[in-house]
Amino acid sequence: MKGRRNEEEALQDYVGLIARHQWALRGFILLLMPGSSDVDDVLQETNIVLWQKRKRFKAGTNFLAWATTIARFQVMRYRGIASRVGALPFSDEFVEDMAEELVPQDSKQPIFAALDQCMGKLGEKQRELLMVRYTPGKSIKEHAERLGTSAEVLRVTLHRVRQALKQCIENTLEGQST
Repeated sequence: MKGRRNEEEALQDYVGLIARHQWALRGFILLLMPGSSDVDDVLQETNIVLWQKRKRFKAGTNFLAWATTIARFQVMRYRGIASRVGALPFSDEFVEDMAEELVPQDSKQPIFAALDQCMGKLGEKQRELLMVRYTPGKSIKEHAERLGTSAEVLRVTLHRVRQALKQCIENTLEGQST
């Protein structure tokens, strides 16, 4: 009975890691696929692979580095499919170089961890607003129309969300250094 409980707790911890790192994974994929409308599809495929490989992850190791490696392979897989239809704006070499630069290094890890933690504190509507703002092809104006509000109201809200996020990250990093 105790072994089963430990397995369930480990599974819950793993699901929590996946959930906490969605924003960073999506951002990583987005940076490797700028302007692509398939970012969410690649993120979904990455999540599927993360789930399939859950038993290979070693608890206590750097989940984000492991997950971004999987995401990088999913981007490359997507690029292989897209290249057959001639839909690639950047070379494979460029994407690989970018991926190497973007994979969180130990020195960057506290910033990514703080970002993940602070994103988790935002409300769903706040996260959605950030996604709209930073996703190519989406606009604040269209989002405002969908919500029945003005674009100016959303811009002010976005400014406040970014300020709160910045403050949260700074506070989190400051708390880690003391």
